[in-house]
Amino acid sequence: MILPVSISILTYNRRESLEDLISSLIRLSYRPLEIIVVDNCSQDDTEQMISAKYPGVLYIRTLRNMGADARNFGLRQAKGEIVITLDDDIKGISDNDILNIAQIFSKHPLLGALNFKVLDTESGMICNWVHHCKQEDYSDQEFLTYEITEGAVAFRKAAVESVGFYPEGFFLSHEGPDLALRLLDKGYKVIYSPSITVRHAHSQLGRKNWLNYYYDTRNLIWVAARHFPLVYATRYLLKGLCSMMVYSIRDGYLRHWLKAIYDGLKELPAVFKKRKALEGKTMRVINEIDRMRPSIFYQLNRRLFRKSARL
Repeated sequence: MILPVSISILTYNRRESLEDLISSLIRLSYRPLEIIVVDNCSQDDTEQMISAKYPGVLYIRTLRNMGADARNFGLRQAKGEIVITLDDDIKGISDNDILNIAQIFSKHPLLGALNFKVLDTESGMICNWVHHCKQEDYSDQEFLTYEITEGAVAFRKAAVESVGFYPEGFFLSHEGPDLALRLLDKGYKVIYSPSITVRHAHSQLGRKNWLNYYYDTRNLIWVAARHFPLVYATRYLLKGLCSMMVYSIRDGYLRHWLKAIYDGLKELPAVFKKRKALEGKTMRVINEIDRMRPSIFYQLNRRLFRKSARL
């Protein structure tokens, strides 16, 4: 079934990467297809480039750098029933991919979000793996998840609208699982599918080294406070905060971890005002997904001796 599709790209100070991506997308033959660029207040000549070379692209510029919150501009403005959101350094979306995405959503009316398989552009290895299972065992399988790889995912727009889009104020990190949890709670499914494979160039332009250490920690607290029952939240925070503390000490960002703890706790009264505890049926789905989690020894071996702040 042919469904109207929108592709929304989030960009910030990466003109060259963005132009490479747009030039590949405008050559696609799938119709109806809309291309949107959400510019997070770039300081380079992104706006001039799009105006001069790609007048058919819907260009949205924010008044300030809003981080991942800006994805909501593209999701709200999109005319397509399916919205593919991409980072500006993603490559490899083809006509066959879009047709496949449309068919998957057509066959599964309760599908809310479809995560892609992401490979590193240079090495060809799996990257952006945030799912709670061993990538070597599951990267070529389809499975249910409560994670969203924001820069390489397709949404059913009606589903995202029904739960209120990405949470505001997160800026970076954990906005994906926060949205995924609300989709699951609404009765939608969030899946990972290796049938859609893209490549990620991992551009570091516009990103400061400390960002993940701070936001991964602060937003972990907010997700727990917004959604989880006490016992699960305690386990979730104990594992996540201790992991981030170890990573921060290892990589020299302990002060950013400490500030994240302070800021996360300071804002808890405001966060609790938006709390909607997940229903029992949703927690049963989450616990079932958690059964795929690898052992703590596996995780320590994989992450402790590698420079990475991703949970």
